[in-house]
Order: sequence, then structure tokens, then C-alpha cells
Amino acid sequence: MNLTFEQAMARLEEISDILSENQVSIDQSLELYAEGTKLIKFCSDKLKAVTLKIEEIDSEINEGV
Repeated sequence: MNLTFEQAMARLEEISDILSENQVSIDQSLELYAEGTKLIKFCSDKLKAVTLKIEEIDSEINEGV
């Protein structure tokens, strides 16, 4: 996936809005749901990576103190 975290979150918002309006077919809903689950995984993985990086930086700072 070639998106930034912010772009993925914005698309998730769009998908949520579309699905909440109930104006799409069941097939379109399924496609949007599948896209949304991929975006959620992408965002979750990104947050985990950032968390690990922050912990690494904090560890380096604490070792230097």
C-alpha cells in the first residue's frame, strides 16, 4: 500500500461515511468493507512501527543520561 497514515485514515473516514448512508449495494458494501480492513491493518502496522521507534529513541536517551 503506497499511502501515508493520514491518507489511509482519511479514506477510512470516507468508507465509514459511505457505509453509514446505506446508499450502496451489498456488493459495493462488501468491497468497501474489504478495503477498510486492509486500511485498518495498514494503520495498525504503521502505529506499531512508530511505537517501536519511539521506544528505541527513549531507550537511547535513557542510556545517555
